[in-house]
Amino acid sequence: MRKVLTTPRFERRLRSFLDSHPDLEAEVADVMHHVAADTVAGLRVHPLKGVLKGCRAAKISYEYRVVFVSKRGSVCFVDIGTHDDVYR
Repeated sequence: MRKVLTTPRFERRLRSFLDSHPDLEAEVADVMHHVAADTVAGLRVHPLKGVLKGCRAAKISYEYRVVFVSKRGSVCFVDIGTHDDVYR
């Protein structure tokens, strides 16, 4: 498993997201675990373009995504939220 890093912004957004969507807590934990373990099959992980070039996104549900940067021995979570919120 790779080392997991987060940004202060991600920590705030995650807290707010889980307060608003407590029913998705298990899905968020599962997606983050799979991204950290580099077992992302079925998560629709894809590279991003534009301002977020170099980042990747994983699908939590139809509407929600988590954005991260993956390096050789670590993964840094950057943002979480709706499709429109994280891609702006």
